[in-house]
Amino acid sequence: MKNSTLATKLMLAAIFLAGLVYFGVNLAAYFNDPYTTTVAYAYTGENAVTVSGYVVREEEVLAGGGDLVYSSRGEGERVSRGGSVALIYPTSQSLSDANTLRELEGQLEQLRYARSLTSGSQASARLDDEITGALTDFHSDLARQDAAGESVQALRTAILRWSYAYSGVGNLDASIAALQERIASLSASVEANVTRISAPRAGLFSGLVDGYETVLTPESLQEMTPSAYRSIAPASGTGGVGKMIYGSDWYFVTLMRSEDVKRMQEGDTVTLRFQKGLNRDMEMKVSRISGEEGGRRVVVFTLEKYIHLATLLRHQNAQVIFTSYDGIRVPRGAVRVDTQVMMDEDDQPVLDSRGSPKTRTATCVYCLWGDSARLKPVTVLWQDEDYILVAPDEEALGAYSSEKTRESRRLRAGDQVITAAAELYDGKVVR
Repeated sequence: MKNSTLATKLMLAAIFLAGLVYFGVNLAAYFNDPYTTTVAYAYTGENAVTVSGYVVREEEVLAGGGDLVYSSRGEGERVSRGGSVALIYPTSQSLSDANTLRELEGQLEQLRYARSLTSGSQASARLDDEITGALTDFHSDLARQDAAGESVQALRTAILRWSYAYSGVGNLDASIAALQERIASLSASVEANVTRISAPRAGLFSGLVDGYETVLTPESLQEMTPSAYRSIAPASGTGGVGKMIYGSDWYFVTLMRSEDVKRMQEGDTVTLRFQKGLNRDMEMKVSRISGEEGGRRVVVFTLEKYIHLATLLRHQNAQVIFTSYDGIRVPRGAVRVDTQVMMDEDDQPVLDSRGSPKTRTATCVYCLWGDSARLKPVTVLWQDEDYILVAPDEEALGAYSSEKTRESRRLRAGDQVITAAAELYDGKVVR
């Protein structure tokens, strides 16, 4: 009995020790696996600095203001010389009447549109298409979490036109006549004592007046120094119903470190990426670089187009992108300088006069190829602290005469790149 108990205990102890050894070996292998991989992927690297500055335009503030102003132009809308941009009403009642008049004129336009439609399937199809399109736009705005103000109005207008079109010709004619009578009656009282603000010159209208219009001008940028830049502040006591923006040129002025300015010179074109207000990169010309003060220089960038997109921009943060590179991103530890064996068209080593394989030194990465490591020659495009941007080395790939071999050794996005390994060489079995 005692021998049986002892044997059982010894057997359990042996099983326990075997389990410890098994898990210990696997745990050690887990923490000491010399081969780790990561996926290479397409990436754009940029050599850039972030700056803060001001957007400058040729601007003129339109005098007037108060709570009784109606702007008749949209932001960035082009206005001819003498064109009306705003109306100032003498009383709140006259402003309210004017808003009512605009609503009535909108209804009249919808009624006339409905009256112009002929009855039948063609008119029905046209109205149905309008409602469908308005619903689609409204749904898209909601999905983007936009205010959806314009799409709501378009949907409302489409539905009203549909209801008017099917109310009968007689009813439409009567409604049009009644609206015309109300509009004529209201117009006389609304137009009395209203002040009309007109554009002194042809340009773009903007409803934003921020006090920088007379402080930041294209002329002021020509002599601006770092100390003058630091003292920029908006003028006090400014106001107006809006402003006119003239010409097609606009500017971005900023203060940059002299060491960063060394990467460019006047006349160069660089890419600016504004952090808000614009949804595209801007290729701007370096129009001026000031003298140095305390390791800083004023830099002025200019662009002759897209000014209608910049009417609301003033103080901006932006990235100045000197160069950009499109390549394949791999970890720094994956890039090696190794020996590449030159191969013939049969994928056999090319031998020298002594019968030894010819080799060349190549910058490369190793990728998993089945169960082994395969050398893939690369060219370094750009380096960051954490990664390197590379591209296939076409010259090194030319050492392989077989097209099939060259393609198998061409680095591609999606390859499993070996980032850490011990005694790694081309063809080594790693799995």
